[in-house]
Amino acid sequence: MDPKKRRTLGNRPQVEPPDSEVQDSSSQVTCQIHQVHRVVNSRIEEEPYSLSLQDRETDAFTQSYAVRRVRKSQNNKLTAMLQVRNEQGRYLEEVLHDLSEFVDEIVIVDDASTDGTPDICRSFPKVVRLEVLEKPLFAEEWRLRNALWQAAVSTDPDWLLSVDADELYSSEAKRAIRKLINQDYADWFAFRFYDMWGGRTHYREDELWSMHKRHTATLVRYMSGYSYFYPQQNHHVPRLPLSCTVLPGVHTELKVQHLGWAGNLEDRVRKYLRYKRIDPHGEWGNLAQYESILDPEPRLLPWKEEP
Repeated sequence: MDPKKRRTLGNRPQVEPPDSEVQDSSSQVTCQIHQVHRVVNSRIEEEPYSLSLQDRETDAFTQSYAVRRVRKSQNNKLTAMLQVRNEQGRYLEEVLHDLSEFVDEIVIVDDASTDGTPDICRSFPKVVRLEVLEKPLFAEEWRLRNALWQAAVSTDPDWLLSVDADELYSSEAKRAIRKLINQDYADWFAFRFYDMWGGRTHYREDELWSMHKRHTATLVRYMSGYSYFYPQQNHHVPRLPLSCTVLPGVHTELKVQHLGWAGNLEDRVRKYLRYKRIDPHGEWGNLAQYESILDPEPRLLPWKEEP
């Protein structure tokens, strides 16, 4: 394996916590040697690594026998969880139909939609829980993520897949996912997400749009009794709780299409205006990236679902 790809705390998937979230002078945890895996073309490779960090939840972050023994290697239930808002006429129906083919259950929190989004959700039999909020929490995304997490874990899942209402997993990813969850060596998996641009035939790649070049963790094993928490930030909150990052995980080369930018120019302008309204000073994101949404000639590359 390329030494440059050896994972350290500074090279974790997109759920990495900021330093302020993981440091506490009152406790320090030195984790045992784990086996870190990487999935390449459905082939699993291993790489040992060590991890040292400080955290306020010492007991929750150690690899105790009590935690290890709850890892089931077969018959795991996979639950998808989504937060949605005013998705009628977009991609939600397609996403729910797609998820229904490879997950066992779906849990949804509707962020006070004003259209027919809740009715769309109710029309899918695998949606076992739908919570419709009376007041939106989009401006406090960490609260919304936490509400979704609590709703999802209340259904007694074995694994949780965090999905947005504009994401489609590749055929290879869907074929591989049962093999990924029915094992006892890893507690999360990360995928490569591609920002489809102006359609579904091309994705964007430049210095500001390179999500597919890193890994985003969206699939996690749920272990009752383990401490899960999200960072208290209003925008760009990680998909999975920060405490997942200290558990052994997997970087896969499996692909996911992000369709959020696949619409027309008018749709992208609306999203640009929303980001600028919510985060005018770039506190949660990159102002240069916000401005690049309006780039008239972005660099686009052809999409290939299979490697």
